[in-house]
Amino acid sequence: MNTTILIVVCVVAFLLMLCFFLAIANFAIEKFYDSYKIMEGIESDTSYSPKDFIDHLNSKYFEGKIKVLTISNIAGDAYSNKTLYLSGATQASKSLASFSIIAHEMGHALQDKQGKKLQKLSFLRRFGKILGFFLMPLFVVGIILMLIDQNLFYYGVACLAGCVFIFILALFIKLKMISIEKEASNFALKFLQEILPEKQIGDCKKFLNDARLSYWADFFRTLLAWTFMTKKNKLFN
Repeated sequence: MNTTILIVVCVVAFLLMLCFFLAIANFAIEKFYDSYKIMEGIESDTSYSPKDFIDHLNSKYFEGKIKVLTISNIAGDAYSNKTLYLSGATQASKSLASFSIIAHEMGHALQDKQGKKLQKLSFLRRFGKILGFFLMPLFVVGIILMLIDQNLFYYGVACLAGCVFIFILALFIKLKMISIEKEASNFALKFLQEILPEKQIGDCKKFLNDARLSYWADFFRTLLAWTFMTKKNKLFN
């Protein structure tokens, strides 16, 4: 009887965790966009403009070496290779959302200055995308080999093992991305503390946490793809 109860408890716990992870996978991005809309409506309590903030950080931490390019994609704000790619909307708004985004991307710039985390992640993603092309072919070939001839069974197992390796690599890369995003957000909060009052730092921290949760959603969508209950995503996006 005790064994039966233990099995039931384990099954219930597994189902509850599955529901929790599915909820994150399916709704975290929507939560982030809702948070963005709220933060976009809150004006920052600072005399700095977005350009002033960028210039301040650029001068203090990067010897003025960070370039800024304006892009049309509102959701495409990013950092790469000593360049900030910011939408015109982000640069024009004094909202907490804009300052948080700028600070976060400058956090990536600081990571780039301090080490090679971003370069290593970029290499892993490129390597993963190449391996990703072989995932389905390896799976199909592995199943066929296991079914058509007993002598080829272990070759089929080897193909499926290759699929498992690619899948685990994808999960590992996504966890690395989450770690890098978390560190960039920590840098962002330090930057924001230089220009914003303490009462607004808490709002920015919540916004950045919601943004990072969207990366967890991506991780869980990949992890739970076998349930067919999450939105589709690419292994190495």
